[in-house]
Parts: sequence; C-alpha cells; structure tokens
Amino acid sequence: MAMAFTSILRYLIYVSYLILVISVLGEQQNTTCATGAEMHVISHIDWPGNDTDHRTSMSQTACEQLCLQNCSCTVAIYANLDNGEHCWVKAMPLGTSRQDDTRIALVKVYNVVSAMPSKEKKEGKGLMVTGIILMVCSIVFAASLLLIWIYKCRPKLESLKEHHKANPVGLKAFSYQEISTATGGFKHEIGRGGFGKVYKGVLSDGRAIAVKKLDDLVKQGGHKDVEKEFRTEMGIIGATHHKNLVQLYGFCDQGSNKILVYEYMPTGSLDRVLFKVRGNLDWVLRVQIALEIARGILYLHEECTAPILHCDIKPQNILLDENYHAKIGDFGISKLIGREQTRTFTVARGTVGYIAPEWQKSMAVTVKVDVYSFGVVLLEIICCRKMFELQVPEDEMILCDWVYDCFKYGRLVKLVEQQECRSVDAAQLERMVLVGLWCIQEDLSLRPSIKKVVQMLEGTIEIRVPPHPASSS
Repeated sequence: MAMAFTSILRYLIYVSYLILVISVLGEQQNTTCATGAEMHVISHIDWPGNDTDHRTSMSQTACEQLCLQNCSCTVAIYANLDNGEHCWVKAMPLGTSRQDDTRIALVKVYNVVSAMPSKEKKEGKGLMVTGIILMVCSIVFAASLLLIWIYKCRPKLESLKEHHKANPVGLKAFSYQEISTATGGFKHEIGRGGFGKVYKGVLSDGRAIAVKKLDDLVKQGGHKDVEKEFRTEMGIIGATHHKNLVQLYGFCDQGSNKILVYEYMPTGSLDRVLFKVRGNLDWVLRVQIALEIARGILYLHEECTAPILHCDIKPQNILLDENYHAKIGDFGISKLIGREQTRTFTVARGTVGYIAPEWQKSMAVTVKVDVYSFGVVLLEIICCRKMFELQVPEDEMILCDWVYDCFKYGRLVKLVEQQECRSVDAAQLERMVLVGLWCIQEDLSLRPSIKKVVQMLEGTIEIRVPPHPASSS
C-alpha cells in the first residue's frame, strides 16, 4: 500500500512538472523572435565558435538587425578589421567568452511580458494554469490517499508503537534457544527474586551474562503480573545508561518465556558480602560502595529523561563487579514520574525494613522513599549487619536506634569494633553515620535530596546534627 501510494504521488507530480516545463519553454520559444527585443552592446568581448551565419561588408547597425530577425540568434559579434566589416551570428549554447579589443558583442535582450503577442501569452498562461491546477489536485489526491492509508493501517501502527515501547533501542532480542544454549539449559542458578530465578551464562561472543527468567512463576504471580514486571524492567533499564546501574544486554519474549539478559556481576550481591562473608569488606571499599549507590540513585532521580523511583533499594539489589564497584539492579517495581510530578500514589511495595514510613501509611510517595531505603542500606554498610538482629544485646537489636545512641554518647567506634577492619577513618565514619540518620528521618521533609546525600558523602557540604529518626513523628 505504501509503495503504491508513493508511486502514484511521484507520477502525478512528474506529469504536473512536465506541463509546467512545456508551458515555460513555449513562452521562451515565442519570445525569442519578439519584436520588442533590444540589442545591448558589450565592447572588447568575443564568443568563439557556434556561428550560424557570417556576413561581410555589414555595418554594426545592420548586424544588430540581422540578429533581431534571426530567431536562433542570441549574440552577434561585429568587427571592423583591415579586410572590412564582419558580422557573426551565434546561437546557444555559447562557448567561453574571451577579451578581444577588435570585436564588439551585440547581445539580444527581450522582455517576456511586453514582447509576447497577446494570443501567444494567453496560450502560455493557459498551459501554466493547467499545470498549476493539476499539481494542486495531485497534492490533494496524495493527501487523501495518505489519510486512507493511515486509517487502514492504524492498528498496525499502534502495534508497532507498542512493539517499540517494549523493545528499546540498543537491546538485542534473543531467541529462547540462544539463551538456553548460553546458560547450558538453565543449569547454573545464582539467585532468585520475587518474580523469577537468575542463571549464569556465556554469550557466543564470550560475554558473561546473568539471565533473569520470569516465566517460571506465572502461576505464583499471575500472567498479568509477570507480563507487567517484564515490560516494566525492560522498558526502564533499556532507557538508562550509567556506570552504577546494571546494564541490560537484551531480552527474550517468546510466548510464556519472559527473559532478561544482564551483564554478569562476578562478586555477587552486596548482602552476601555484608552479611554472609563478614570481614571481607574493608572500610575503603565500604565508603566507595556507599558513594556509588548514591550516585546511581542520583542518576535515576535527576539525570534521566523522566525521574525514576527505584522503590526497592536494598543490599540484595546492589551488585558488585570484580573490583567491588557497585551497580543498582532489579528495576522490576520501579515507577516513572514526570518532571512536573513530584508525588505519586501507588500501592505499598518494596521490602520490609527498607520501606519508607509514608508508604506504609498509604500516603503519596516521592523520590524520598529511595532516600529512606538508601539510609537503611548505608547504616548496614557501616555496621556490616542487618537492620534487625536478635542475636545481639537488646539495646542493639534495632540498628537505627543503636546507631543514634552511639552517636549521641560519642561511642561510634562500637559500631565497627567487632569487625576485622583496621583502616576505619573516624571522620568518614561520623560523616556516614550522620548522612544515614538524616536519610531515615520519618518526616520526609527532613530527608535530604539524593544530590545533597552525594555531596555530604563527598564531604563538600557541612552536615548538621540530626534529630532522632522517629522524634519528628
């Protein structure tokens, strides 16, 4: 349909253009012998070659008349030489002019409007009007065809639009067989989340990958939930590019097989390093990881085309590469918000212990929910323990209360004294504790923006003493 439409439009425009050209050429042909033509004199110029007539013993005036009466004459060259007077009549196309002091160029110039006979003018105008009318009709006809084509193809266009939404630029569409081969038949499971399992694999080009397979849990979450999870994560991560976000290589969407293909992070998740392999993370790395997580959230909140709420910042969703650089992953429950929209209503989501208080109260949520979750993660990074622990003294069970008490009574060293960590910087420790306590304030208006969090962690702005996180409520 599109090719036929293009061919018809091209043909109509060509015919219209041809009529206009013929009409213009007709006018030019009629005006060539016009009685109103005049001869203009240009001294010391000659156009060698292309002579149609040559006369001798002819004055300059006679040479001019000869050119005026000759329809093909464009220029006449007059010369009074030793052997007498000469007149050369020349037609188009003219060659290259040259200077000649013995010769005079007589150029024929005419006025199309004044010189054209009335009958010929009418015929020329008629051709031009016909051409213009036909061209206008062609454009109208082409526009009509275009509207019909759009109307008939609208369902297909909508389908393509939806396909584009679900297939962001830069993502590869893998076949199920490709992914099955890369993972060895989904044999090496390296983790699982609320909607699917994660497997390790290797692509044909040698890149190690982490494959998130969602279709196994269709019965658990319902097909619509899994479909929404799949399209949300693919659409959001496919449009983001930052060194502190896990890179999405591609996807597979074949029937019930919903698969996301990520870069592989060899060190694994932050929760494994913090809580399961204690003593493995020295202080310098903890400071680095905390700052990189904050920078990743800053990108989501303020540097994307549309701000993104991650909604589930926790150690399990922070992945580490071979050099312990942190990258945020698992965008499955993320929410896009417009630049002009600062608050949004949505059902409570995320993980207990990391959810901001306003979410639990069904209040409108803002980017401050991610700031709260980051504050919890920051305190866990500092202390290498979870927010709630039972195998500790009673006054240490709730991490935020224990951290605040240690700060209030000048005993921050207690937070790290049982760790195999000999390089703790006291000033950095206090700064990170203060940032964490500000981030987990129950009053969201007291929580800093993630940009200020980054600046405080970098030490570029001063940090005031925070109140107890729960005192404002």
